[in-house]
Amino acid sequence: MFAPCSSRIFIDPTQLSFIHSTATDRYTAGYEPHADRFFPMPVNTAMGMLVVWTDVIAEHETEFNAWYTDQHLPERVAIPGFLNVRRYGATQSPKYLAYYETESVEVMASTAYTERLANPTDWTRRVMPWFVATTRSACRVTAEFGHGVGGAAQTITFSMPQAGEARGPRPASPDEVALGHFLVAKALPEAASHLGCVRAWLLHNDPSITDRPSPERALRPHRDSAADWVIAIEAVVESAQPEIIGPIETALRENGATDIRNQGPYQLLSYLRKE
Repeated sequence: MFAPCSSRIFIDPTQLSFIHSTATDRYTAGYEPHADRFFPMPVNTAMGMLVVWTDVIAEHETEFNAWYTDQHLPERVAIPGFLNVRRYGATQSPKYLAYYETESVEVMASTAYTERLANPTDWTRRVMPWFVATTRSACRVTAEFGHGVGGAAQTITFSMPQAGEARGPRPASPDEVALGHFLVAKALPEAASHLGCVRAWLLHNDPSITDRPSPERALRPHRDSAADWVIAIEAVVESAQPEIIGPIETALRENGATDIRNQGPYQLLSYLRKE
């Protein structure tokens, strides 16, 4: 049984052709938990989210965590357009997860942010070589349900059917239509309404921003990978997550999604927001 939840959905048809393949404006849609329909309205922008998963060289982990908490998070939140940062830890690989919420994905291509990446501090220069198997995606927030910050987090990354084609409005495959409709109209709002769930997101990587080189990125010993699509679930406690994640993973497999990977569960380590 699911209770109605507060929600907001941002839909960019150039990124989500399975929802609206002929529109040229970005839309937001209001969802009724017990009605299979949307009410589109134009909006000017959509939020952004930088998502980073990484491991760390074990012998440097204590200092790595100190750098993250004492310098890196305050530094990022101080950048114009960054709203908050929260960081999670796990016992399995990838051991660390970080979310950076921004006013829009374009903030991660802004002058202020690129200047920060071009001028890493001495401590950052020391820490960057300790990053291992890093995945980093600068994403548009396609759908968001619920509100607040969860003490536990889990992510599912995947690629859509037909991924790799030119981006922009195009005819959608039946699998793509089914998957997109299930995620935005059913799975994510139901997940966010589940007892114990705080927030559910659907995020889409923007490679034109993610793939930008920077002096800071060059300090990491291996090339970052990127996740195409991300489902992010935040819950009150870790035990609430299996019932939420299971149906979503099943739907992804049944509707043609590829490269499905489940990361977590994670526990909240730190949270910092702009004052």
